[in-house]
Amino acid sequence: MPPFLVFFILLAVVFVFLWVASNDERELPSGELEDAALDEPIMAVKRAHVRLSSDGREATLTGLTAGSRYAVDARATCPRGCVTPTPTCRCGFYAMRSDVESRRLPSEATWARRADPLSVRLDVELSGVVLEYELGYRAERQRVVEVGIPDRCVPCAEAGVDRQAAGLIARPRRIASPFSGSGNPYLGDPSLREWLELRSACLDHWESAPGQPALALGDLAELLGTVVRWEASGTAGPVSR
Repeated sequence: MPPFLVFFILLAVVFVFLWVASNDERELPSGELEDAALDEPIMAVKRAHVRLSSDGREATLTGLTAGSRYAVDARATCPRGCVTPTPTCRCGFYAMRSDVESRRLPSEATWARRADPLSVRLDVELSGVVLEYELGYRAERQRVVEVGIPDRCVPCAEAGVDRQAAGLIARPRRIASPFSGSGNPYLGDPSLREWLELRSACLDHWESAPGQPALALGDLAELLGTVVRWEASGTAGPVSR
């Protein structure tokens, strides 16, 4: 048999083998393809403030510095026009890996310590583009799955008394002066200037005032559209999470 004929036969065999191998690849069922493409959210924890409109019909969340308001399920926006969070910008939703780390922040940062007394715990799902740092995350999208309200009465605590809270009261937001060691040092979003701060209150203090509603936990859950629970904050310290 001529050598050139042997060469063409071998070339044909290799071609047939490659064709059979390529057609033997099985397609994944559609369900498996969808699962493979899902962006699995990251569970994280952060501290925030809850604000209430003066008529008591609307509630919203803000950061410790009372910056822009955000909904229970929200995507981050950036004044610079970033489509997603980038390492060279500060935009995005910040959160910590655990509640222990989120509670440690006020003791390590002066700005957070002055803004912290009325803060609540948020358990959040982070998704989309998520940047990971040594202390936590910065994410494109955030969904609040639970709000934890400290169960210590704020008015009593200000008087040096530790009493368990029974409900929530709305009061004007206190802005700290340069000579004061209390109150929030940040003016925050101008659109929220007239909004009230929610505070835990015992039975003796759980009462409304003109333009200052009193709420039960269920009322706040309905306004926010997510789960709201009491968070133990007795003298033994917070429950570990």
